[in-house]
This record gives sequence, C-alpha cells and structure tokens, in this order.
Amino acid sequence: MKKKPDGGITLPKRVKAGRKTSVGAREHQTGQVTFGPDEGYTMGFDSNTEMKCMLALLARRNVLGLESQVHFHWLGADGKIGNHFFDFRVLMADGKRVAIMVKSEYRRNQRKVQDELAEVAARVPRSFADQVVVMTERDIDPVEYFNAEMMHEMRRPDPNSDAAARRLLGEIVGAVQVQDLVDAIGLGARGFRAVVRLLRSHELELTLNVRITHEAYVRRRMSK
Repeated sequence: MKKKPDGGITLPKRVKAGRKTSVGAREHQTGQVTFGPDEGYTMGFDSNTEMKCMLALLARRNVLGLESQVHFHWLGADGKIGNHFFDFRVLMADGKRVAIMVKSEYRRNQRKVQDELAEVAARVPRSFADQVVVMTERDIDPVEYFNAEMMHEMRRPDPNSDAAARRLLGEIVGAVQVQDLVDAIGLGARGFRAVVRLLRSHELELTLNVRITHEAYVRRRMSK
C-alpha cells in the first residue's frame, strides 16, 4: 500500500501466478503476504508451511526475486499434456532459478507423492529452472523463521530512526551488540526496529545464527 500526495492510497498489486491460491479454505491455513518497495505487492499462500517458506525466502540475502504458483507443463509420451504448479520459483543472486515444491513432511514421505514429484522434477528443463527442490516444515530453521517474521513485521520505514541508524553504519568496527546501537540511536523501540530493517536490507548481519534480540551481536555486511 502506497500513500499518494493527495492523501489517497494505492493498493498493492497481486503477484502474477499460474493459479489462484485457496484463500478462505477451511481445512488449512490460507492468506496473503504484502511485501516489496512501498508495500507494492501481495502473494498468496495455501498452507502454514508455504507461508513460512515464503517469509524465509524473502528474507534471504541470496534471493533476488520470488514467483508464486508457477505453471509448468510438458508433453507426455502418450501425447497428453502434463501440468504442475510449483509453489515458488526463486531467482538467486548468482542468476540461477530454483523451482520449489512445498509439502508437509508427512506427504513427502509417502511413496506415491515421492514418485510423482520425482517424475515432474525429471521433466523440468534448464529453460524453466536450474534446480528443483522440495521444502517441508523440517527444512525451515526455527531461528531463520523467527527472524524473517520479525523483519517482515517491522518492514515499514520510519525516516527519522532509519536515518539515525544508517548514520551509525560507518562507525561500526567489528561486532557490536544490538542494544548498543539502540542506545546510540536514542529512540528506544523505534531504534530497535530500525536496526531490524538494516538486517532486513542486509546492510547489517548477525554474527551468529541466533534470534534477533537486544543481546544479539551484529556487524556490517561482509563482502560475500
């Protein structure tokens, strides 16, 4: 959602997808996530696991773009058209594209599902994706998801606190505790949220794979 100069708003655009997600389904969690510059886009999800994968992927430094419900089709030996909708297709920083199937761990362990996924993956050409992977709830690091969710919740800019936090970047040498940055910013909780946004933009990074807290240590982003 973007505010206009006249006080109106521009609603976010829905990311183009090969099929609609089942928003409102009763048997599993559904919904949508708003993201991007100026809250300009929304992307739907069909399960809690899919939502967690989406937020984790959007927060990763090596992910440049994310497509949802990407249609893949092929011509079978019997002349029939086969169809599959990948939950996500990710554009990586190195230029590679990864097609992702999101399943529950229970379903992934079913032989029939494994055979179906393997058959689809074997048909995917490099022109569609460089790699095909399956993600389940076991592939989501709880720490990574905690941080991704926090980054998403605190994504909206605060010009004053963000500017104050960014001015400190040039003064950081080595590792520094988040609380020290918050104290230097001098805006209390607003300063903490500004530090989280610097982590979200990857201008800062955690020194260890730990939850973002006042006690965590961060540093300026390493070159690689």
